[in-house]
Amino acid sequence: MLYFHAGRSSFVIKDIEILQEKYDVKEFFFNTTNKSKYIFQFIKQKLFLLRNIFGAKLIVCQFAGHYSFLPILFAKLFFKRSVIVAGGTDCVAFPSISYGNFNTKSMRFTTSFSFKNCDLILPVHQTLVEYDYTYQPNDFPKQGFNYFISNLKTKVEVIHNGYDCTKWFCNTPKEKNTFITIGAGLGSRFGFNLKGIDLIFEIATKFPEATFYVVGGSTIKTQAPANVKLLENMPNNQIQPLLSKMQFYLQLSLSEGFPNALSEGMLCECVPVVSNVGGMPDIVDSCGYILKHKNTDELRTLIENAINNTGLNTLGKKARKRIEDNYTFDRRKTKLLSELEKLV
Repeated sequence: MLYFHAGRSSFVIKDIEILQEKYDVKEFFFNTTNKSKYIFQFIKQKLFLLRNIFGAKLIVCQFAGHYSFLPILFAKLFFKRSVIVAGGTDCVAFPSISYGNFNTKSMRFTTSFSFKNCDLILPVHQTLVEYDYTYQPNDFPKQGFNYFISNLKTKVEVIHNGYDCTKWFCNTPKEKNTFITIGAGLGSRFGFNLKGIDLIFEIATKFPEATFYVVGGSTIKTQAPANVKLLENMPNNQIQPLLSKMQFYLQLSLSEGFPNALSEGMLCECVPVVSNVGGMPDIVDSCGYILKHKNTDELRTLIENAINNTGLNTLGKKARKRIEDNYTFDRRKTKLLSELEKLV
């Protein structure tokens, strides 16, 4: 199997671990951090494909976009089966913050080509296919690749993310009125607003008795309120003890697919407070609080209700059980390997 990705994030590592049980996985990392060097990445990718395409049974791309274009094209030319795992940015467009693959002509072209010409699309949540977007009025009324690509005939099978419940758990007392959010690229041109850090900065001033932790926030250049702690990125073995102490997991993003950090926070018995976007309302269900619209007054009421809830310990345990019962690593492994087996 040839496996293409743009970085060894936690979900990439987990999927590679699954795939290596059945396949000899040869992976290619397409570095997207420097667009001026894209031409060199494409040349390297083409050489990698020419060396390995003949012995491959299957091509898998983690997300669609520029770096899936050549793999899907080569799969078509050499009669190889191909799969795209759709995860979020490759399924949306948010012109208000210049985010999403369908926001620019070039990325829209390579993404649409990839989705149309692969054999199977595996989104991590149904909302990445298409759903009504009502959280804020500044962008499209719908999101999902079906909305942006007309007459898409490729087979689609939703396979949720999965988690190892033994690695994420609560083993310390909760610190009162503590909120945490974890994000990457928060100092980028869109990251601050995409992940809802703007809302966190606004609301933090209304709750001086609370402390808001932003892991990955050290790159943010905007001045933070005194009770917002901007932390460096952390490895997983440091995140679990921190999540274990937090009372709430806060995810106020403009767009999400199936966020890993939210699910891991719920496994650590953090009560979730999330925006009404993507798969998050489905993940949270009745185990936490859902912000229906991007509105500071609504958020203030939501957080007041959350802080004053006397049953937070019970709600935190319910949040953990929600992930344990529905989104396990083994369940994703079984479904992923089963779908790929049908292709080869």
